[in-house]
Amino acid sequence: MYDEIKDIPAIIMNGLTNQQVLKIMRAIKDIDGLPKTIFATVTPTSSQWKLEDLVKELQQEDIEMKKVSKSLKETKID
Repeated sequence: MYDEIKDIPAIIMNGLTNQQVLKIMRAIKDIDGLPKTIFATVTPTSSQWKLEDLVKELQQEDIEMKKVSKSLKETKID
């Protein structure tokens, strides 16, 4: 189980305001040498999940968001 998620850098936050979450994300992104990290906050739905399932879901969402972002960059607006 753990082996499936051990190499997925993720930070999951709970009990923080949106402003606090953004400050933490900015501070961490400014640290040189860290891998691209998935950030998430706990939701009512995700609070019921096993950590392994949550990290896998976050990874899949990250992959899908990268696809959308890439598609938007490739789309030319006339």
